[in-house]
Amino acid sequence: MSGFVAVPGALPPVRLVCLAHAGGSAMLYRRWAQRLPHGVQVMPLELPGHGSRCRLRAHTEWPALIEMLIVDLAEQLDDDVPFAVFGHSMGALVGFELIHALRARHGLEPIWFGASASVAPSRRNRETHWLNCTHEAMVARLRELGGTPAALLDDRDFIDFVLPVLRADFHLCGTYAPLATAEESTVREPLVCPVGVFTGCDDRATACAEDVAAWRDETRGTCTLHRFDGGHFYLDGTPDSVMACVATSLADALARPVAPKPAATKGEAWTH
Repeated sequence: MSGFVAVPGALPPVRLVCLAHAGGSAMLYRRWAQRLPHGVQVMPLELPGHGSRCRLRAHTEWPALIEMLIVDLAEQLDDDVPFAVFGHSMGALVGFELIHALRARHGLEPIWFGASASVAPSRRNRETHWLNCTHEAMVARLRELGGTPAALLDDRDFIDFVLPVLRADFHLCGTYAPLATAEESTVREPLVCPVGVFTGCDDRATACAEDVAAWRDETRGTCTLHRFDGGHFYLDGTPDSVMACVATSLADALARPVAPKPAATKGEAWTH
């Protein structure tokens, strides 16, 4: 479990792209700018159908979602300021695909990727029933994940209101497969940046250690596990510990010299 670490007071300029969980919004990261060191520009991305973009229809297909987000994000990034990506749950998958799309289309590489509350892409179970599942099945899944007050789960009007977005997001998670682009070869190259994997100790969604550890196969850089008290939504319960870990991870990544892609064997750098 991650213990106390001193948080740097300031860092060189870096943009931190943040992505929320299924059914969530950019509001998940509303306090991060105040809690992270000066120099970190927090850039939450809002998915269609969520939060401030609730009037748009939520996507149910990965290519269309990534196409829309990559256009939004590419306009905000440049070679002058490095960037990093942090995604929670479904946001980890979206962030992972965005990183690959940015590299393939624009030659942009993040200095660090934080994958939170998600097993590795290669270890996901396929689920195709979410678009047509019953109200009861959706509520049961939300209860299992936690994070939603019981009173809201028992409020049928509330569930019916959020159901279209939840169905779309759960369908995306259940049908996820790594995307291929015209710019990529048949075998997609691993990431180059270090990856930090964040989990809650009591999160049933990441209970299988090897499914989480398989993130190490997605990068040629180091891959480090950080565990925190709490379940799937541990972010709400341990903000100071999470912020300290994100800050020191960014500091380490910024201090790392830019170098050609290393030839290390995948998985050698898995640490706790």
